[in-house]
Amino acid sequence: MYDAAASSMHAKWNLAQALEKGTHGLQPHPIKAMQLYLELSNASLRGTPNGLLHESSNYDNATSSISIQQVDSSKECFAPAMKRLAICHLTGNGVPKADAYTGLAWLQASHTLGQDVDAAHEVALVYEYALHGVKIDVVKAAEWFTKAAKAGHMEAMAELGLCYELGCGVEQSDEQALDWYMAAAEQGHLTAKYSIGEAYEEARGVPQSDAEACLWYYKAALAGDEDSRKALRRLEDIARIVLPGVGDLLDS
Repeated sequence: MYDAAASSMHAKWNLAQALEKGTHGLQPHPIKAMQLYLELSNASLRGTPNGLLHESSNYDNATSSISIQQVDSSKECFAPAMKRLAICHLTGNGVPKADAYTGLAWLQASHTLGQDVDAAHEVALVYEYALHGVKIDVVKAAEWFTKAAKAGHMEAMAELGLCYELGCGVEQSDEQALDWYMAAAEQGHLTAKYSIGEAYEEARGVPQSDAEACLWYYKAALAGDEDSRKALRRLEDIARIVLPGVGDLLDS
């Protein structure tokens, strides 16, 4: 594996993963794996001697001082390696100790430099749920949900819709909430369809319409959403008028 890794990016990636996890007959060597991930990433961490470690007793200052930059502008950054660097820092694997903010910086760079849409959503979740010891920051969570949603991430679209519905990290807006729920629903998101039904039933961002609400509840219920099925039973008289086939669903 070592010989192949010297001339092939794909082989180097496989070797790095094998060293991190101790597979393919190799002993675990997370530090060497980190070195290979760094080479693969085509990125470096500014302000540290080896591009890997960043220690700070003040995490709020650490987030603003960490900067990850592309090394060779003629080559693309390799997002999977950047994400592995993030996970290693977040968990303390291959580094002296876990460093949430260096890990978070690598995760952010996976999106900004590596174009990894999932990474943007993962950053938002870190801020939303205070993962890895990072302080809850609903504004930053909403910012990263927005980045992911605008890049087409379905779950982020639904999460951003909820942010606007509740005014969490953004200015409350029923109209914006509905727009993002619609975007998520178009990609098949189940609870977004239910949320659209609620918006029509409760006149949030749209004129009140039980008939339109039933249509959206029906779409979600067909895909297995139990809350939507309950909503249809609550509006059964209207549902049976606007949805001729709803009886089979409600009676099953």
